[in-house]
Amino acid sequence: MKPRVLLLGDSIRLSYQPGVTARLADRAQVTGPADNGRFALYTLARLGAWLEECGRPDVVHWNNGLWDLGRHPDRRPEQIPVEDYVGNLSFILARLRATGAVVIWRNTTPVRPDRGWRDQWLFEPDAIARYNDAAQRLMEREGVPCHDLHGLVRARADDFLDTDGVHLNPAGREACAAATVEFLEPWLGSLASRPSPEPDRA
Repeated sequence: MKPRVLLLGDSIRLSYQPGVTARLADRAQVTGPADNGRFALYTLARLGAWLEECGRPDVVHWNNGLWDLGRHPDRRPEQIPVEDYVGNLSFILARLRATGAVVIWRNTTPVRPDRGWRDQWLFEPDAIARYNDAAQRLMEREGVPCHDLHGLVRARADDFLDTDGVHLNPAGREACAAATVEFLEPWLGSLASRPSPEPDRA
C-alpha cells in the first residue's frame, strides 16, 4: 500500500500540490483539502473534517503563516499576535501527531519587498521573518523537521514569484513541488521499507 502524504496550508500549498502529486504518483498517495488553510486557527477548526476527508496520513507537510501575519485596514493592525499564532500551531501539531504521522513543518514563503498594499493586504518581510522564527523555535523544541521553502523562493524571488508579489508563478510552483518531494524522500524511503501487513487468515 502506498504511503499517504497530507499537504496542509494556504493557496501557496494549493498551487504546488499538483506538482507533488505528479512527482509521487508511483510512490505515494498525495492528498490535501481543497479548502485554503487560511489562518492557523482556521486550520485548527477544520482539521478534524479534513482528516476524515483525506484519510489517516503517514506523513504531513504543513504550513500556516501568511494569513496570520498579514495586515488589513478593516481589522486590527496585527491580525493574529505571534504568541497566539504559535499557540495555535501547538494545538495543530498535537492533533496531527495523534494520527501517528510524521509531521514536517514548512515555513512561510516570502513576498516581494516592494509589493506594498494590494487588494487591502500588506505582507511585510520583517513580519514574515518574525513569525517564521517563532514557528521554527516551536518546531525545534518539539523535534519537528523544518523545510525551508522561504529560503528557496527568496533566493530566486524574481524567477519564482508571480506578478502579485505573493503567489508562486509556474516556475516557482515547479521548484517548490520538486523541493517538497526531495525533502520528503527520507521518510518515504523508510515507509516503503516497512513490511507489508499480514493477510487476514480464516
